[in-house]
Amino acid sequence: MNLVHYIVDGYNLIRRTPALAGSEQRGLEAGREALLDRLFLYKAGKNIEITVVFDGPGGSGFWARGGIRAEFARPADAAIIELAGPGTVVVSSDIEVQEGARRRGAQTLSSEEFWGQVVKAIEMRRYRRPAEGRRAAFHGTWDKACEEYEDDGDGRVPKGRRSRRKR
Repeated sequence: MNLVHYIVDGYNLIRRTPALAGSEQRGLEAGREALLDRLFLYKAGKNIEITVVFDGPGGSGFWARGGIRAEFARPADAAIIELAGPGTVVVSSDIEVQEGARRRGAQTLSSEEFWGQVVKAIEMRRYRRPAEGRRAAFHGTWDKACEEYEDDGDGRVPKGRRSRRKR
């Protein structure tokens, strides 16, 4: 199975999703953290890569945590199109970004379509995962969510639960 690389237009997704837009009202960092928390849950157990690109002041920079890479570039739209190519899925509702990504051989999803997939995946995990594992990601910070989980090579597992798994 081939690895799929999602390239997400960060602020576009935040501002087109009421739950995330509400978080952003507390500040840009709160909006980014809310998005990354949910993407962290979405990615768990999936053979995917996620890069989230945000408009960032003064050039560009990046960080990676929990298997998700966040990049800050000005302008973000150009960086997203440059990253796009075969094997990538660009997530944006910006028509120019979608068209540029398709010209480079990428698939595209609107922010609304992708968010529907994220919510559905998180809801399905909710019924399979112990409550204490969920709370860490939803009610803590991005750093705390990453600290609460460890990667055992086949997905994210709450710390302390590894010994109870069948080997």
